[in-house]
Amino acid sequence: MNKRFLSVLLVSFLISLTMFSCKKETVSNYGSDQGKGYFPLNIGHFVVYDVDSTIWDDFRQVKTIHKYQMRYTVTDTFHNEDNRFTYSILVHIRNNDTFQWQEHRIIYVTPTATTLEYLESGVRFIKMVFPVANDVEWKGNSLISAGDQDFEYFQDWNYQYKDQEQSFNNGKAFFDNTVTVLEADETVNDPETMPDVSYASKTFAKEVYGYNVGMVYREMTHWTYDGSPGQSHFRRGYSVVMRAVDHN
Repeated sequence: MNKRFLSVLLVSFLISLTMFSCKKETVSNYGSDQGKGYFPLNIGHFVVYDVDSTIWDDFRQVKTIHKYQMRYTVTDTFHNEDNRFTYSILVHIRNNDTFQWQEHRIIYVTPTATTLEYLESGVRFIKMVFPVANDVEWKGNSLISAGDQDFEYFQDWNYQYKDQEQSFNNGKAFFDNTVTVLEADETVNDPETMPDVSYASKTFAKEVYGYNVGMVYREMTHWTYDGSPGQSHFRRGYSVVMRAVDHN
């Protein structure tokens, strides 16, 4: 399991989550902004997420489900080490809506004329390209070093836009104008239906962005299974689902 990246996505909270209402997004005709409104970067803008995460621990052979909330807030701007204009997104976390928010980490977003770079825990992604249009493809993980074994499974992902300007229900809230980014979808065997298989794996990643809201849904799963003699015969990996439930 990629412990470095997993540690920033998953937090060991075991308390059940209380659902709460989401404001409906404001739909805009984005025209000449090339779809950049799908990732608004206004100071003070925030989105709150319900998060469901699963960890498969092959050492203890247990599957653990965690539920919590996260809030992403655009808080500041600065020029980074390359003198590029960058936004800071402060991430807070809490067990549920009866708890106080606690600072968790900072994400850095650097927009360019044609891309949106996203730096999370030292890992840099190209989350979006502009203009936004159905079937446009790009290598969203091309800035991740190919020599780092911890991030090997991120290599060669082919991002693609789908369902531009379509509505989307994330299971908690409805958004009128969204675009979907398909990032990865690769499955090798299935230990549930093939108990004697010697190897299985799954990598799936998808994000949905709402216009004037930002990310409204994220699903990311990565696990491997080693059924070789002498191994634990249990999945190793994680799955995270984030659903926007509130925003300003």
